[in-house]
Amino acid sequence: MALLSRHVILIAIALSFFQPSCRDSGTNPGLGQWQSLGLEGKLVSNLVFIGDYLYATAGRDGLYRINRKLSNAQWEYLGLADTSIERTLESGVTDVASVAGHLLVSYVAGYQHQKRGIYRSTDNGFTWLPSDSGMITTPEYPTPSQVLSSETSAVDPRIIFGGTSVSLIYSSSNGGLLWRQITGTVGASAFNYAIRFNLSKPNEVWVGGETGRFAPYLLHSMDLGLNWQHISFPPNIGPYTYDNAVYDIAIDPANDSILYFGMLGVIVKTTDKGQTFQRILGWEDGIYRHWRLAINPSNPQELLATGFYLYRTTDGSKSWQRITPPDNRNNLYALAVDWSRRVLYVSASSPGNGIYKLEF
Repeated sequence: MALLSRHVILIAIALSFFQPSCRDSGTNPGLGQWQSLGLEGKLVSNLVFIGDYLYATAGRDGLYRINRKLSNAQWEYLGLADTSIERTLESGVTDVASVAGHLLVSYVAGYQHQKRGIYRSTDNGFTWLPSDSGMITTPEYPTPSQVLSSETSAVDPRIIFGGTSVSLIYSSSNGGLLWRQITGTVGASAFNYAIRFNLSKPNEVWVGGETGRFAPYLLHSMDLGLNWQHISFPPNIGPYTYDNAVYDIAIDPANDSILYFGMLGVIVKTTDKGQTFQRILGWEDGIYRHWRLAINPSNPQELLATGFYLYRTTDGSKSWQRITPPDNRNNLYALAVDWSRRVLYVSASSPGNGIYKLEF
């Protein structure tokens, strides 16, 4: 493999400490009522639309789906559970994608569990086989079972990237049948939580995560991962000096110089592709993780974010509406939004966990 070029940019960060207003919605006026969809007791890290189905990645409890177009639909268990794995948001089944009619699942587990990094189903989830050929193994890392996130190109669905919890990022050009390392260091520690393709520029990719020293970072490529630009955040971007992570990325569909980043305690915005950053929502409600962001593709002034509450802005982050979680849940994780139908789905934290639906 050709030597990859990684350019570390020392950025003179102009950080604004402007804190936009955040008003509590109380009983959520103008919105529908939260509707419970079940899966209580399951810790769900990701919700993904594939066709008419909503898929839920439930970590060590496996993969589930429900037909979101049917009013009386029930969750269907698709396998891959292993309750001997640690119960965290970053273990077990962590992501799911559809490639050429096949389901691809990302998986994280300790090496003692002898799991694989990617599983594939060619029969709609009835059976699963490993699909991580080309992913690196060593005596210290005997199985590649550390794939946190995956993202498929909207332009060419055969192109898919996989981010790991051991620094490495992989790409596949044949729908996940064969993978190759495109950046990262074998044996290093870094969590690649988020991968996003720019819909208007198919070769542009953003990756966000956390280094082994707990510092947040971005990787930016304009050539599908052949070369990478490493972008750092200022040390005081969040509630703790240096300690933070990028959990999600949203790209403005009308202006791809504008990006939003879900982080620990803050949501951060750039209007110049990462040269400068602005904190647009702080930790007034508590120091929690903003796990997921969603931006309206038809109106990029509207965004949604999960955290201690559900947060919504309709003016490009100048002000935020704080929407109370359902059933006294004290944190929201996963987020999937059907903008055309104005329906959103979230996964909730304790007590009880579960998946909820809201019309907005």
